[in-house]
Amino acid sequence: MRKQKGFSLIELLIVVAIILIIAAIAIPNLLRSRIAANEASAVGSIRTINTFHEKAAGVNCSFARSSRNADRRPTEARSSRVLS
Repeated sequence: MRKQKGFSLIELLIVVAIILIIAAIAIPNLLRSRIAANEASAVGSIRTINTFHEKAAGVNCSFARSSRNADRRPTEARSSRVLS
């Protein structure tokens, strides 16, 4: 009898099929984990922005203005409200 060297085509196809099945199971789980991580990051960013606005409101007695309105002066109604 002849000695067999290496694997047969059927054996290789079975191994490839098993690897593809495992990948089909694992990839959706990884994508869900990534989406959950992005959502958690967004929540943290919003909390940071909210904290900044609350601190700015405490220091300035008003909420922070956006950078587009930074060159405008506060309204006179606000300053007269503080005096009365």
